[in-house]
Amino acid sequence: MKILAVDDDEVFLGVLLPTLDSLGKHDVTTAHSGPEALIKLGLTGEAFDCILLDIQMPGMSGVELCKRLRSMDVYRRTPIVMITAMTGKRFIDDAFSAGATDYITKPLDVVELKARIGMVERLLNERRVSSALERKFDQRSDVISIEVDFDKSFPIPGFDRGVDYLALENYLLMLGNKRMYSTPALGISVQNAGLFFRKTSAAGFVNMLGDVASAITDAVKSEQLMIAYAGAGNFVCVLPAHPTIDPADLELSICEGIEDFASFYAGDRLPLPHVNVGPLVRTSFFGLFNPTSILDHAVALAQARPVAKARRGWAAA
Repeated sequence: MKILAVDDDEVFLGVLLPTLDSLGKHDVTTAHSGPEALIKLGLTGEAFDCILLDIQMPGMSGVELCKRLRSMDVYRRTPIVMITAMTGKRFIDDAFSAGATDYITKPLDVVELKARIGMVERLLNERRVSSALERKFDQRSDVISIEVDFDKSFPIPGFDRGVDYLALENYLLMLGNKRMYSTPALGISVQNAGLFFRKTSAAGFVNMLGDVASAITDAVKSEQLMIAYAGAGNFVCVLPAHPTIDPADLELSICEGIEDFASFYAGDRLPLPHVNVGPLVRTSFFGLFNPTSILDHAVALAQARPVAKARRGWAAA
């Protein structure tokens, strides 16, 4: 695996490099600042598979560098792991909002680093599948042959507002480990997603999810939240501690946005996606040992809500 490690602490890099070497044959490049990292990113002929970032560095913080990386097409989905001494919730929030995939606190724990690098390797394998999916959609062919698993999460082509479901889990695990239980979440469920999966092609199913994702993006506007596709037609959002979103208003806005696609679904003799937004749930409702269970609970509540009264343009499933 080709890794770029960015940290201004030479002593820490002296510990990190042999530790990574002990975990496998990784090709590691180092940089001591954000500007130096950007230069090395531009010089390499082959993109890095994983990037490790410190947060506090002179000239450009790791959070700012993470944002810059996510603005580059080649690193839009690359695993980015923060390795930092900063443990405050504000730093964790800023890192994941900037696009971090994972977060490790110093001093470095070898067992933890091994687990996270193993996670990155699994994620890279999944990315190869999702990258092939995006390339096929970019071809804009009338006949697109793709395969998707109904129950699994995957990056939806064009849904740039979304984050990886794994990153969302890692974020909650960090908050859980720090006993920070004020983070709310809500689920958004496409109630007839199974019908689309059965009745249309895989490409048609993904296109439907893209339409819903587009409507969600328009509906949430500037609200600071992280949203991921969780699989099985479900999206899940993690919101700020004191959200201004009203689930009922959000559901109405999403459904109105979906109705903009009514003519396309009518032409294919398909119903519109039926979307339910569940109530807000908080991590404080759950045990100390599984903070990610809030995601499952938020989705379950969205799925359990009765389907809203039929709206203009909605056809029976």
